[in-house]
Amino acid sequence: MNPTQDNPPSATTILLVDDDPFMLRLMDLILRDAGYEIIQARSGEEALEKIRESHSVDLVISDVVMPGMDGELLREHVTRLWPTCKFIVCSGYPDKCWDLANSAAHIATLPKPFTASALKERVREVLAAQ
Repeated sequence: MNPTQDNPPSATTILLVDDDPFMLRLMDLILRDAGYEIIQARSGEEALEKIRESHSVDLVISDVVMPGMDGELLREHVTRLWPTCKFIVCSGYPDKCWDLANSAAHIATLPKPFTASALKERVREVLAAQ
């Protein structure tokens, strides 16, 4: 681990949301290794429960396409209820990432597939943004 690049602010908590257990595990391993505290959820509904329970989520990283509450609706709920919580949406559909990134809300996106370094860099950028 490179301390100058991977050292997160103390006690930075990230909620990972994806219905694919492999993606959850992969992101968890990458971001835990970078020093972040990780919470996992397998749906938008579960993610809202986890945020309510935790009260200390700094960033949510969510897949866009999920059964039930999708990532876009989850982002709307999170930004309305917890306005200081940052949010990144991930998608394997390049058009979806393009549309979200270029929307009026300027939503932070991360196209799938991504590398470990791309994930960590995007997390650092979003957490550092005002």
